[in-house]
Amino acid sequence: MVERLFRIVYVLMNQETVTCAKLAEQMECSTRTIMRDIDKLSMAGIPIFTNKGKGGGISLLPDFVLDKAVLDDTERSQILSSLQAISETGYGEEQMIFDKLRSLFGTEMTDWIEIEFSRWGEPEKEEFFFKQLKSAILKHQIIELTYATSQGKCSVRKVKPRKLCYRGHAWYLFGFCLVRNENRFFKLKRMLELVVTEENFVPLPPEKVLKEPMEQMENTMLVKIKVFKEQLYRVLEELPHGILSDDGSMITEFSTNDKTAIVNYILSLGDGAFVLEPKWLQEAVKDQIDKMKKRYDEI
Repeated sequence: MVERLFRIVYVLMNQETVTCAKLAEQMECSTRTIMRDIDKLSMAGIPIFTNKGKGGGISLLPDFVLDKAVLDDTERSQILSSLQAISETGYGEEQMIFDKLRSLFGTEMTDWIEIEFSRWGEPEKEEFFFKQLKSAILKHQIIELTYATSQGKCSVRKVKPRKLCYRGHAWYLFGFCLVRNENRFFKLKRMLELVVTEENFVPLPPEKVLKEPMEQMENTMLVKIKVFKEQLYRVLEELPHGILSDDGSMITEFSTNDKTAIVNYILSLGDGAFVLEPKWLQEAVKDQIDKMKKRYDEI
């Protein structure tokens, strides 16, 4: 009912006069229901009135904007602030909606947030995929994607896209993988090709998918590393804070489920850190260093 009331107000704000029958047709309800809604809007303080006879109908006062009779100052600010935050991510197309609501509420924009997601790789391609995935999720269309796995292979997947998630400095698609027959996360940066098919699916009820750390959703491993002061600034930004020593080094522990990614991360720290546990990770890092050295020796 509340949605219908807002729709009625929005229609009236865009048309000078609308007949009861026309509103009933647009709202897919009876004229009696429309008249009851008009009474409720009037009781809520909306300046709405009806004129009988030829050329008559239902109208709003010309200068009406949604005000405290419907939403208080805090509620209006929260709606606009949320839309502004979304539009600042750089991927949204919400600016037009934001501007319309700001005009509708008669409210000036509050410049309270500014975000810039610096991205490596191909940010334009990632943004294009983001918009395609957003459309596929809203229209319930199955997608086909070529995905680079952590095992160094390319895999073709058919997925029912459910939600876009941002976590740990990266965008992920959460969806039901028809190849693996289970829900999976797919990192947008690892998508090589993406096709939105014409095949539709029945969406499931919405759910919170980041209620637990993503690492806990699949097989995890505990890693312990020692970080020297030269790389401490970086690790403090990226990993859980650990135990500081007098010499400025730190020992920290964290969980991961991506073997390839953690080996590459340790290597990126150079001689500023080394692995304490587990043993297999020590060997994997040393093996990778040997391979890198061999490549350079061949030059």
